Amino acid sequence: MEYMVRIDKQGRMVIPASIRASLGIVDGCKALVRLDGRRLIVEVVDEDLESRVAEWREMALSLHAEPFAEDVEESWRWMSREYAERKLGFR
Repeated sequence: MEYMVRIDKQGRMVIPASIRASLGIVDGCKALVRLDGRRLIVEVVDEDLESRVAEWREMALSLHAEPFAEDVEESWRWMSREYAERKLGFR
């Protein structure tokens, strides 16, 4: 989707309604603006992101999962050291 827009002397431009709708841009939402060479990149900021990350973190911590469920030595039983070194180009 490409549109030609005008920028007024105060640097404002109107984002077409179809783009605003597809990005969920509503009155008062925030955007991150950055320069990439001669390109202006505008990214809509999800203000609810922090609360969703906090919720996900709490859920993940509540699982009390062990970081490694199996012994590392056990996981390599199916492959010999010689085979692995040959595949990695060490032999």
